[in-house]
Amino acid sequence: MDELADAVRAAAAEGLRVKAVGTGHSFTAAAATDGVLIRPGLLTGIRDIDRAAMTVTVEAGTPLKRLNAALAREGLSLTNMGDIMEQTVAGATSTGTHGTGRDSASIAAQIRALEMVTAAGEVLRCSPQENPEVFAAARIGLGALGVVTALTFAVEPVFLLTAREEPMSFERVTSEFDALVAENEHFEFYWFPHTGNCTTKRNNRSAGPAAPPGRISGWIEDELLSNAVFQVACSVGRAVPAAIPSIARISSRALSARTYTDIPYKVFTSPRRVRFVEMEYALPRSEAAGALRELKAMVERSPLRVSFPVEVRTAPADDIALSTASGRESVYIAVHLYKGTPYQAYFTAVERLMTERAGRPHWGKVHTRDAAYLSEVYPRFGEFTALRDRLDPDRVFANDYLRRVLGD
Repeated sequence: MDELADAVRAAAAEGLRVKAVGTGHSFTAAAATDGVLIRPGLLTGIRDIDRAAMTVTVEAGTPLKRLNAALAREGLSLTNMGDIMEQTVAGATSTGTHGTGRDSASIAAQIRALEMVTAAGEVLRCSPQENPEVFAAARIGLGALGVVTALTFAVEPVFLLTAREEPMSFERVTSEFDALVAENEHFEFYWFPHTGNCTTKRNNRSAGPAAPPGRISGWIEDELLSNAVFQVACSVGRAVPAAIPSIARISSRALSARTYTDIPYKVFTSPRRVRFVEMEYALPRSEAAGALRELKAMVERSPLRVSFPVEVRTAPADDIALSTASGRESVYIAVHLYKGTPYQAYFTAVERLMTERAGRPHWGKVHTRDAAYLSEVYPRFGEFTALRDRLDPDRVFANDYLRRVLGD
């Protein structure tokens, strides 16, 4: 901690910019710098477990996969999480990483306290009781307010989730979307462009017993079909774009319905070995069906060939200034293309649809929005930038990305 504070003070004194980087999972240049780059590889592990308060304090550089496994050994779990756990806890929360949930929100919304080194090289501890105005904003801080060194999360006794995965038509899932969200604690689906087919996933708490996927059947679904075969399909589609619609029709029927029960992180997360580029926007949840139908119509009437499914998730409203769900129930629509495939035309068309509905881009994924646009769709944008002016007036933590999305 002292070494980190000294490094920030020394860099500021020399007029150098400072950025902390996690595992590099972000698709944006949020952590890029021409100054001092801080890698938190040694800032890892659980600092404290408070079973009375049901919280865990963890060093900022801890990967989520290590935190999840360590909590499970202690009989504990986060309430909700995303579907990838390679990120550090600070990187994931600083960019607003989320899963899907009717009642439970993003990982950042589960933060109960945090600690960070400010531009002045001071260690600042924040919670609803201590520096509450900083805590309110810094849970999703984009690295603009300081270098996060530790996070305290709410946890609960480990529980079981039953996952029910099954195919469903695009028309049915969009027409019944509100009911599906209301009936399930965690609902998400994937639509395969060039088809009318979707794969849905419903996760709900279960009394047990645990019934994880069988070793062979799980490998077939999660590794062979979802990764190895899909990798080949994407490679063929990149080489021969005209084949993509036919491949999509086959891919969309490859995964069969299945039900399994396990501890949360083994249900929420999945191996993702096929490399891709991603854009994701959060819309008011009431816009979900209309936006998806318009997206489908746009793909069908265009020359675009899209090999990756579109992912749809939800979140309740939260109270974090720069959260994509700040102040409104949200639906997340994420589009992907296989790495190496030209994505600009597709992403530009999708972004136009999203911004027409006051969409908020994921801070760690591809987008072209700037401070002028973002200040219109985030009611508390000015609150965040005012706090930034106070904590980092000399812009020690600035970079090109922050200049674009937050302004000078």
